[in-house]
Amino acid sequence: MSEDAFASLYRRWYRVLVAKTYLVSGGRRDVAEEAAQEAFIQCWRRMNDPTGPPVEHWGPWLAVVAVREVIARQAKKEAIYDLGHHDRAVNLPDPADEVQLKEVYRRVCEKMAGLRERPRRAMALRCIAGLSTAEVAQEMRLTQSTVRVYLAEARRALEPLRVELRQLGIVTEGEGEHRG
Repeated sequence: MSEDAFASLYRRWYRVLVAKTYLVSGGRRDVAEEAAQEAFIQCWRRMNDPTGPPVEHWGPWLAVVAVREVIARQAKKEAIYDLGHHDRAVNLPDPADEVQLKEVYRRVCEKMAGLRERPRRAMALRCIAGLSTAEVAQEMRLTQSTVRVYLAEARRALEPLRVELRQLGIVTEGEGEHRG
């Protein structure tokens, strides 16, 4: 793959990945950016591996890789959700001028940080990375029904912020909603 194609992919998806990983990490910009960078490193390797299977949709592929990277870093760092550690004015993936944007990010990070570990992980994999419930269950080594319970818990906590998450482009229409 050409460097121009990779650069175009990077420009298109970098901010989206940092925004998603920022939420999964509970507002830790350093972790979010490192996870996004690692996803692009793996992307570059995958693009230049003629023996690997082709990737049709790079955006979702990158999101899964980046979210998994945050989860892996969470396993290594116990204090990843230390809300007192964050500089709310600086730690935003998109330095928007609007106070509302900053406030929504702060509230979402607080809600994500307040979730228990398994519901947070299930929500990150299902609704932010875009894995299916079956894939989340397999990755977390749980049954699908247990994953659905964890997702329901996380959705109840995050439901009041759904409209604002859509406005930020973090969650798209229908993403993260309960599907009967």
